[in-house]
Amino acid sequence: MKRNFKYIMLGLVVLASSSCKKFLDINTNPNALTKATPELILPQAIVGSAAISNTYNSVFGDLSGARANAGGFGGFGQVVTYDFGTGDFSPNLWPNSYDNANDFEYVINNTSSDPKLAYSTAIARIMKSLNFERLVNQFNDVPYTEALKGSGKLQPKYDKAEDVYKACIEELSKAIADITAAQASTATNTVAASADPMFGGVMDNWKKFANTVKLRMLIKMAGVPAQQAYATAQFAAINTTIGFLTTDAVVNPGYQKTERPSPVYNSFGFTTTGVVTQDSRLPSKFQYAFYDGKKLSDANRGKVIYRSFPSTPLNQLGDESAGVPRALAAGSSFTTLLKDDLSALGVVKGPTQSTPVLLATESYFLQAEAYARGYLTGNAATAFDNGIIQSFTYLYKTIANTVDATKNPTADATAYKNTNTLSPLVNFTLAGTLDQKIEAIITQKYIALNMIANDERFNEFRRTGYPSIVNGSTDPILTFASRQSVSPRPDRLPTRVLYPQEEYNLNPTNAPAGINKFTSRIFWDLN
Repeated sequence: MKRNFKYIMLGLVVLASSSCKKFLDINTNPNALTKATPELILPQAIVGSAAISNTYNSVFGDLSGARANAGGFGGFGQVVTYDFGTGDFSPNLWPNSYDNANDFEYVINNTSSDPKLAYSTAIARIMKSLNFERLVNQFNDVPYTEALKGSGKLQPKYDKAEDVYKACIEELSKAIADITAAQASTATNTVAASADPMFGGVMDNWKKFANTVKLRMLIKMAGVPAQQAYATAQFAAINTTIGFLTTDAVVNPGYQKTERPSPVYNSFGFTTTGVVTQDSRLPSKFQYAFYDGKKLSDANRGKVIYRSFPSTPLNQLGDESAGVPRALAAGSSFTTLLKDDLSALGVVKGPTQSTPVLLATESYFLQAEAYARGYLTGNAATAFDNGIIQSFTYLYKTIANTVDATKNPTADATAYKNTNTLSPLVNFTLAGTLDQKIEAIITQKYIALNMIANDERFNEFRRTGYPSIVNGSTDPILTFASRQSVSPRPDRLPTRVLYPQEEYNLNPTNAPAGINKFTSRIFWDLN
């Protein structure tokens, strides 16, 4: 696995360029640079991680049930059959993630011996761990202990997925401890707000972020019998005084409409020249039913997410019949923006919006599950309700990352609960059994992360089987499986994506053979 050291700035030597340009240009080899420093690399690497978050979200839009093919387009092939090969499914996810992890490894290697740079080291540890968590969640076993060695190790061994998870949890714990120690030291340099495009130098938020990523990993591990003892010990060691994210972890280095727009806007709204993106996709009928009353009624969120709600054109993945509607001419179905608009609410807010990495809504749903299962001590119902409120809060934020003055997330979350008062998926008090509680938590997380973190939605469906689908059904309200699926599984879905062909070409001795997209599973997938 030959990985080039690609850093997050094309013009690093042009130090007079704007901070936004420096943060957003990508793919430069630092070995060819004369002034690559950790202080310059770290913020750009964080921006790179956010871009990769957006890629994961986009790539898993179809597999997670958020999107379907639109009328007027053909050639969807493996997208609708799931018969993808090693070169088909977003081959850039793997190399881009390793390149980004390399960025953080560079920072760690060049800051860890300097107490003044303890914050930079800790941030890099956290973000490197995030990269590997996401790689494991899609590919299972991956190179870790021998990875990121540059030309010193071009064909690294593959580590077991659960071992990579454990190593990342150790790194996250160390990062939290190091930040705490540095906060008590007068030797540590602060991280300037301008150098931290995610939390603006607020190190307590970095600790909460690390704790939340760790919680997400431990919950997945705890469901695996062989990992339960480890997870139990780690839950007992979690510093709950630090807490978990209560604000959104989003990145914004200063996106610009005309030159470098937000990846979210560029992926799901418009290009810099005003060309509609996502015109080959429509919302899936399965997903839309959580808003339009067929499963749940949620008009307030539906109106800010979808164009022309509740009359948005819809489809089921794989339906290429003559009657499938086309996307609306005004623009992508996943935004209310018009071409020249600068700001809206919902998922796609505008060209200068922040890119989400991990939202408070997910943090609260993770806490709700941990409390419901007894992993941690807390009130699952309160965390569940807060998760819903935070979903409304994020969707009601403008490009300035503040809630629109005309919106009241708490009031609308209460109205949502009242409208669906008989549903245990919304009214947590009606979820009597543990299974019902977990179904409610995961289903609400699925709704909250719609077109925001589609990869994590697919992860959680594989882990828990929720939201519920009816195996073998052709009713698009009851399943999000493609109508053209060739999967032999009862749910007619794949279990994973495949390693990129590049790995088999460059690391043939170590790349796992015999991986099957319908039978090979991620270690935490027991369904």
